[in-house]
Amino acid sequence: MKMQCSVWVWGRNTCIPCFRKYSSNVTSRGTNIIKLNEKSAKKDEKIAKKLKPSSLGLLAIPVAAFGLGVWQTKRLKWKEGLIAHLKDQVLQEAIPFPSRMEDVTHLEYRRVKIRGRFLYDKEFVIAPRGRFDEGFKDQGQGLIGNSQSSSHGGHFITPFLIEGTNQIIMVNRGWLPTEKFNYEKSKKRNYKIVEIEAIVRKTEKRPQFVSQNQPERNMWFYKDLDQMGKHCGALPVLVDLVYDPRKVDEPIGGQTNINLRNDHLSYLITWYSLSGITLFMWYSKFLR
Repeated sequence: MKMQCSVWVWGRNTCIPCFRKYSSNVTSRGTNIIKLNEKSAKKDEKIAKKLKPSSLGLLAIPVAAFGLGVWQTKRLKWKEGLIAHLKDQVLQEAIPFPSRMEDVTHLEYRRVKIRGRFLYDKEFVIAPRGRFDEGFKDQGQGLIGNSQSSSHGGHFITPFLIEGTNQIIMVNRGWLPTEKFNYEKSKKRNYKIVEIEAIVRKTEKRPQFVSQNQPERNMWFYKDLDQMGKHCGALPVLVDLVYDPRKVDEPIGGQTNINLRNDHLSYLITWYSLSGITLFMWYSKFLR
């Protein structure tokens, strides 16, 4: 590009080529580019010095945490599917109770039909116990301090002699508030053959902060089927009577609570957060 400027020469105003300003601008820009290149080169050199094998090895932490987050995501989907399957299984049509007790182990949360008679003289109560039936849920879970709340009742466990056999299993007849325990135990009993529908259950692990069972004192806090069976002369098999709103003044059936532990959501949040935080720390230390 050719630039001109006006100057006064020997009394005349004359236009002559002028490159001084243009040359100055070019020189300034070139200097800036050189400085930027030098700065970039120094930064690259600094990063290269930082990126040693040991620093690259630290990338394993965010990568591993991210992988664990992906794994927990898959576990969450699996657990939610399992819970949905068990809830659906509880609602399916009842099947005949198996004649072989070893087959019962594969029927957890399955609805079954059984004929036989209750042996009330060996009945006992697990307390305190929560209430989980449909009627209770429809009432809005009860109120704090209400006698229908979970800390004010127990489950009545009654041995049940299966018709045509000498096999005795245990039946959770349902929940009653504490003030009705004595009344229920003093009632006149019906020892006739009956047909019941119930949900097959398995033994429980003792929950944290829950006392040990004391069979010798007939004090029960959780469902240990081996202990319970030995105490009342039954097989280590337990079923929960289904909920029947027509029954009044009796233990309330339907106390099957599908409460599988599902911490996978909190775990995946933890792992993804750890991955993001450690990756940011690595970037700040080695790439900035």
